[in-house]
Amino acid sequence: MKGLYIHIPFCKSICSYCDFTKMVSSVYQEKYIKKLIEEISLNESKLNDIDTIFIGGGTPNSIDLNLLELLLNKLSPYLNKSIENSIELNPELINEDLVILLKKYKINRISIGVETFNDESLKLLNRNHKKIDVINAINLFKKYDFNNINIDLIFAIPNTNLLDIKNDLDEFIKLNINHISYYDLILEEKTVFYHLYKNNKLNLVDEDMESKMYDFINDYLKNHGYIHYEISNYAKRGFESLHNLKYWNIDEYIAFGLGASSYLKYDSKSYIRYKNTISMKEYLNNSFIKEKDIISLDERKKEYLMLGLRKVNGVSINRYKELFNSDVLNDFDFQKLIKKDLIEIDNDYIRIKKDKLFLSNLVFMEFVGD
Repeated sequence: MKGLYIHIPFCKSICSYCDFTKMVSSVYQEKYIKKLIEEISLNESKLNDIDTIFIGGGTPNSIDLNLLELLLNKLSPYLNKSIENSIELNPELINEDLVILLKKYKINRISIGVETFNDESLKLLNRNHKKIDVINAINLFKKYDFNNINIDLIFAIPNTNLLDIKNDLDEFIKLNINHISYYDLILEEKTVFYHLYKNNKLNLVDEDMESKMYDFINDYLKNHGYIHYEISNYAKRGFESLHNLKYWNIDEYIAFGLGASSYLKYDSKSYIRYKNTISMKEYLNNSFIKEKDIISLDERKKEYLMLGLRKVNGVSINRYKELFNSDVLNDFDFQKLIKKDLIEIDNDYIRIKKDKLFLSNLVFMEFVGD
């Protein structure tokens, strides 16, 4: 079974840290949604085995409700059959009409970009909501019996400390929802934060404090009954993100929209990755796919290992053998990482040690370029 990703590139404003494919202008919204529907129609033969759907962005609820319904109506045959139907939302743009519309089209998982409950930090991030908007949005979804809700938070925001992390987590627990994605702030090029940093106008949280924040988050959420199942993701049992697990398990997924990437079986030994154009002009002129890359067997093995090690449980040795008819312990040399005390081999699993998850990039770098 495959996952389906739909990209909505529009936002009301640009966050200080964001480098995703997005735009503020609303001029192209109607043309874009109609072209997106056209792209989906051209690929319907590939959509018979979809079991997760994720509508992301950008900000999907920044577009007019009539346009969102036009898209959801096109997707309705797949939404009706899919197990998990997710959409990303900004809290200040959530209202009852939106919630009713999502309920109508069987959206059953909500992911809200909260980032922090601290109103001052929200200003720094150039977010347009406040803490009260998040509380009101969650209560509204609960009123309509949505019980699979995630919020995204960010740690290591400039000028924050461990007390700020505790305050955010305390607010999260009050919401009584089943999933949280808690990401480390990463300084990306072509962002406002990067520009400020390069001009000595932004003081980043130091790495030692980042590590302490991460450990605090892990301990806090574990003590409140959340399972840490991926480097940045935590859930009550049974509420793990099925769609995101497809990425970490290198399952097939197909994606539509500006800058979207697909990962599909090509032949018995290899897969193919499609990357859509990031040019709105090209996209509206029917030039959807910009890149096609064949993923060889060796590359797929490496991707399976690197993405699988993002999961707290790690990579199954037996599952690797089933997929590739090969032994992962022969295909890769783990001794260096074992000597550095970064990974462990425990029965069927190879995993990053739980107290070293914050250093996961050191592990991944060992496989880059092999």
